[in-house]
Amino acid sequence: MRHVLRGLALGWTVGMLAVATGGADAPTTLADRAFEQLRANPPICADHFDFVVLGDSAPMEPIFLPEAFHRMIQEWNVLRPAFVIDCGDLILGGAAEGLGPQWDEFERVIAQCEAPFFPVVGNHDVACAESERIYAERVGPLTYAFSYGNSRFVILNSEELDMAQRISDVQTAWLREDLANTKTKNIFLFLHEPFFAMDWDANWGNVAEAIRGYPVKVVFAGHWHYYRYWGERDGVRYVITGGGGSEVRAPEAEGGFEHYLLLRVRGDEVDWAVIRPGSVLPPDVATQEQVDAVRRLQNAFRSESLEVPLGEGLDRQINIHFENPCMEPIASILRWRVPTGWQVEPLEMAYSVAPQESLRMAVHIRADGPEAVRFPAPSFITEIMPPGAEKPVRIEKEIDLVPVIHSPYAVAPVMLDGDLGEWAHAAPIPLTYAYAFDITDAEDLQSQVRLMWDENNVFIAVETEDDEFHQPYAGDIVWLADNVQLFLDQWEWGLTLTQKGPEVFMYKGPGRRSESVNSVVGLAIKRDGRRTVYEAAFPASEVAPLRLHAANHYRFTIVMNDRDPSRPERPRHWAELTPGAGEARACPMAKVVLVK
Repeated sequence: MRHVLRGLALGWTVGMLAVATGGADAPTTLADRAFEQLRANPPICADHFDFVVLGDSAPMEPIFLPEAFHRMIQEWNVLRPAFVIDCGDLILGGAAEGLGPQWDEFERVIAQCEAPFFPVVGNHDVACAESERIYAERVGPLTYAFSYGNSRFVILNSEELDMAQRISDVQTAWLREDLANTKTKNIFLFLHEPFFAMDWDANWGNVAEAIRGYPVKVVFAGHWHYYRYWGERDGVRYVITGGGGSEVRAPEAEGGFEHYLLLRVRGDEVDWAVIRPGSVLPPDVATQEQVDAVRRLQNAFRSESLEVPLGEGLDRQINIHFENPCMEPIASILRWRVPTGWQVEPLEMAYSVAPQESLRMAVHIRADGPEAVRFPAPSFITEIMPPGAEKPVRIEKEIDLVPVIHSPYAVAPVMLDGDLGEWAHAAPIPLTYAYAFDITDAEDLQSQVRLMWDENNVFIAVETEDDEFHQPYAGDIVWLADNVQLFLDQWEWGLTLTQKGPEVFMYKGPGRRSESVNSVVGLAIKRDGRRTVYEAAFPASEVAPLRLHAANHYRFTIVMNDRDPSRPERPRHWAELTPGAGEARACPMAKVVLVK
């Protein structure tokens, strides 16, 4: 594996008295330049130094890096760490042919960092063989290790092109060999995707076994766009640091803020501070233990699912369930937030639940008519003071409203040609939720989706009326312009008319390597003036574990992204079937039932 073999050549050592010598050639990559800086500035004391760790510094728009990342560089130049390690997603990425200007801008910005800057490859940095080649030539090896003072720093590649959410056995063998040849007090591991926070045995077990018995102090990862101390296991501490300037994807109390980490090595003692630009925070500002405690209370409340056929009204009693997870009784009041068009009775109720006991609270929910059965749905609010807590936990949850769509059987063969003659019996479903535009503005954007199926495929057709078609991208950033994003159970897809033609991009799928161009799904795109039709066939292999039989069902939502460069007053905007999917956050989804 080329990216592992490159790493074998980079086992640099920088110590108090001896500095490993490199070749005579001038440094060519970002990592090469960082090694040159380390060789020129060995540590004054091998047992006493600081370094910085961060992750996810990529912008959300090409090409310019986030302002927060610029501020961090300025702070590092004041703090003067021995070096900086970035846990991946250095650029936004996309198709390989568009990466050159992004790497140019990254190198221009990082040149302002006075400390040596060591990269870790992220999924936005490498998505195919060509982008991997560019990364290796411009940025550095995808797997490497170096020593500084009394410590060893091992950079792993979580983006191996032939692996799915796991470090390969080949790379693990390289890690074992490096550790066996390492005689240091401290070892640190870095990778982009936090496999240790997934299924431990399946996603991390081979690495956990490889590092057992060695003085591995901390494993760092990014990717999830927040800070989280994940706790200690087998003497190793695990940390997610994903606040390097890209958008955060968690509430602030759960680590959703811009930050970097300042690590202190003092002999074999290691600790760190979580630094928000302009402030310093302790490591336990957001721990998994704290988050788990709050989520146990949040998850203890649930509403019955309200399944409502799309376009129908609602007048029904449902139950709110609460199971007290604490060893103390809990008593409080449940109140309702009721949007226009909805009615809830009663609006307030007191409750008391003994330890480890459950409670069911009945409420009656009505909508003024079918047009009122839409999001936001009514939500219930309560505050609970957990035993030993300093302040109450506020819980607010929307009822589980589930629009139900009946997908008809394809009675005639579906030809992927952008003409929808065989779709006459599949009723169009309008995308009625809008982000950053007026949904009634038919000149700007109007979109609808149709669904069908047979024993071999799920068929999806999207019809869009748009005053301006714009899609200059390809690959994993197509959502920045005109593009269909669709979510089908555990799968997330992009359907796009790129400058090279139709492209199907898989963002995630069960058991698959995330973020890759897919050639199995069939796609035709036809444009005619303001109208664009996307017609796709998803084979059974690409919707598994869904079984394509009548009465089975899947969860579904869809987003039609729109970008109009001739109208600078319009930001990127979209229409969606249910609200929230376009913002990359958990959102309600429709239930699609296969009928025949």
